[in-house]
Amino acid sequence: MAITQHDCITCSVRACSILNECDKETLKAISNFKLTKFLAKGKRLFSEGEPVEGVCFIKKGFLKVELNGKQDRPLILKIAGKGTVLGYRINAKHSVHTCSAIAVSDVQYCYVPYELFDKITSKSSELRHQVINLFIDELELVKKKALTLAHKTVREKVAESILLLAETFNCEKEENEIYINFCRQDIADLIGTTKEQVSKVIKDFEKEKLIKCTAKKFSYLDIFRLNEIAFPNVQ
Repeated sequence: MAITQHDCITCSVRACSILNECDKETLKAISNFKLTKFLAKGKRLFSEGEPVEGVCFIKKGFLKVELNGKQDRPLILKIAGKGTVLGYRINAKHSVHTCSAIAVSDVQYCYVPYELFDKITSKSSELRHQVINLFIDELELVKKKALTLAHKTVREKVAESILLLAETFNCEKEENEIYINFCRQDIADLIGTTKEQVSKVIKDFEKEKLIKCTAKKFSYLDIFRLNEIAFPNVQ
């Protein structure tokens, strides 16, 4: 359901999005055409294979962006949070979504119909540049994901996924704990393994006093040691 429009110029989320470098005219144009919408936890923003109809700027909440894998098992590419842009495309060839986006919490986002966003982008070299950079970043993400899946052990991948979740869900250094909206199956889909393997590694980490885990709440994260496990070749 759409709600009252908000001004992109004064939006606090703009600082962590591709709109941060845009001039006031571009921001005003987007403000004029966008709608702010809500998506309930568990609902799909879009599905793989559906036509691209609009660009979405995430203001609050989190979504998992995933691909269909073998035997209909998804592979989660990333967790999209505040400032993430979804639904953009580089040219007319990118007419359908190549992945799906599902809310893992209640989400608030701004929506701009694609045709209008395309017209705004054609008049703004800075926005066009940011969109191209975003596309390049996405390609790099897929490359890194492939390398991780191919070369890392399950233990290394689980450690890396916990660090990613801590960063995404804003682990407080003082409290050193997070409440995540991911179950063990989600973590398995994030790293391309099984729920059973994830549960085993998490139990091992608890025995080694790297983490404490109750349901979806992770506390006492030993960030330093988890980094050593996740990235063993980094000095």
